[in-house]
Amino acid sequence: MARRRKRRSLRPRVPARVKKRTKRSLSHRENELFGLALTALGLVLSVILYLGLDGGAVGSWLADALREFMGHAAYVLPLALVGVGGLMLARSELLDVRPFRLGLGVGFLGLMTLLGKDNGGWIGLALGGALAGLIGETGAAIIGGALLLGGALLVSGASTGAILRHTGHVVRRAGSGARRALDWASSESQTAESLAPPVERVESAPSRHVVDGAEAYPDLVSSASGAERARLVTDAEPELESGSLETVFEHPSEHSEYRLPDRSILRRSPATPVTSKDTGARTAELLVRTLSEFGVDASVLGQISGPRVTRYELQLAAGTKVAKVAALKDDLSYALATTEIRILAPIPGKQAVGVEVPNLSPRLVTLGDIYGDLPATASPLSVWLGKDISGNAIWTDLARMPHLLIAGTTGSGKSGCINTILTSTL
Repeated sequence: MARRRKRRSLRPRVPARVKKRTKRSLSHRENELFGLALTALGLVLSVILYLGLDGGAVGSWLADALREFMGHAAYVLPLALVGVGGLMLARSELLDVRPFRLGLGVGFLGLMTLLGKDNGGWIGLALGGALAGLIGETGAAIIGGALLLGGALLVSGASTGAILRHTGHVVRRAGSGARRALDWASSESQTAESLAPPVERVESAPSRHVVDGAEAYPDLVSSASGAERARLVTDAEPELESGSLETVFEHPSEHSEYRLPDRSILRRSPATPVTSKDTGARTAELLVRTLSEFGVDASVLGQISGPRVTRYELQLAAGTKVAKVAALKDDLSYALATTEIRILAPIPGKQAVGVEVPNLSPRLVTLGDIYGDLPATASPLSVWLGKDISGNAIWTDLARMPHLLIAGTTGSGKSGCINTILTSTL
């Protein structure tokens, strides 16, 4: 007997993901409505408890009941309701977290325990009285504070260590700010004292009774002596004649025209041997052999030896790409056992590729080697820089440079370049 096939329904199936999403959206909407209700209730209680307005029969009964059961904590409840309602409206998923809800409950218990039986209403009387009977009022206060702090930590999600570190940082910043303020105040007071005009202190001489000796003691003073009264005589200072003053300098100073020092005081570098022909030939042969190993056929046309580097001019075979030689820079540097080489592919104005290799013994170039007469049309800010690879002296005009940057590694000659610029300008 054939199994009877189940008849499919024509109604489209709803995926499970859509069902979960619909359920989640409904719970989110319910949280928003509940948060709006809590916010409204908190505002109503705030108007009744804080402002003392008439809340009607229901509002007055609710306010009296809260004061009876919660005591002074009833004045904290409106703020808590508004805060929780605002969180539910803004971030409703936060209230679904278990630590947040647990923190609210623990904080409420701690607050009621701290208020105790005198200020906590019936709930405070039950909690505070029970704990006070077990561990005393001091112990109950400590437990209540710990519960309140634990609830705050659970609600905020912070840790005790982070709070202590942040508090210490704030205290340190406040201390440093206070020290800076005291230093500034002391410096301002010292500045004000230094700028204030000096105050002359006039000490009043003690008053004394002036006695005339001739009248008080006539027997001691003889009238026949005929003593003359003393007179204050000031001798008039003699007037100086206009021609009696002597000048400090007998002869006026003579200013002669300044002459530049002779250029012979500039030292020239000692004569050093250039790169020998044998060394250059070996390097050229090594270059050609290394290039041939990588499939590049080339021949040496010539070489130019400068103070620091030697340029080898290579002519490539027909059909050889110039970029292929430039790509072999590291391999050529390894084969020649040098730190760094430079490849000019191609040399400007020539049908050749240049490979610049550092000399084994670089030659020193001094200002005396390059200093010479500039053209008559040269700017006063023209300075000498050095020599090129061909040994020609190089000079430039600083006025044509919008910016001047002297950079280089340690010992590359930055200070020498600055000294050369200053000497050339002077």
